[in-house]
Amino acid sequence: YAKPCEVRLRATAKAAGAEEAEAMLAPVVAEVRAALGDYVYGVDVKGLEAVCFQLLKERNLTLSTAESCTGGRVAERITALPGVSSVLGVPQETLDQYGAVSEETARAMAEGARQITGADIAVSVTGVAGPDRDERDNPVGLVYIGLATPEGTFCRRTDSGRRRRDRIQELAANHALDVVR
Repeated sequence: YAKPCEVRLRATAKAAGAEEAEAMLAPVVAEVRAALGDYVYGVDVKGLEAVCFQLLKERNLTLSTAESCTGGRVAERITALPGVSSVLGVPQETLDQYGAVSEETARAMAEGARQITGADIAVSVTGVAGPDRDERDNPVGLVYIGLATPEGTFCRRTDSGRRRRDRIQELAANHALDVVR
């Protein structure tokens, strides 16, 4: 099933009983998982956020987020304020040199969120959700996702192209969850 931000695969089997159907499905599911590798985040799960929650719970890890282009209703209002990155300890020199939408800023946001909250890991999202390019002429759809862990900081650059603002935000949220996974 093609969804706006993901693809769900459904395997079915017809048999006399549930056990027999499950036995028929097992090798098919294993083959699909092997072919798709890390793109498969689960089987019989409600969504990527449920997988992340379960993994965090199993490992007894805490998570914090720092969002600049996505967020819930309250976070969205706060992140709309100019200079919000300052509360995360993003150095002004980083913002001046690389801009708010950059790998360097995403890394600093994640590290700041982790330090401020005391979380084990922190994920950050900074990007251009549109409708126009940003002040540095970065294109709509460009998003950086940072992940700060005790082992170091990682960053993923994504570009979802020129899409509606809400679609870019949803895609960015999915990428952020995938990075957490």
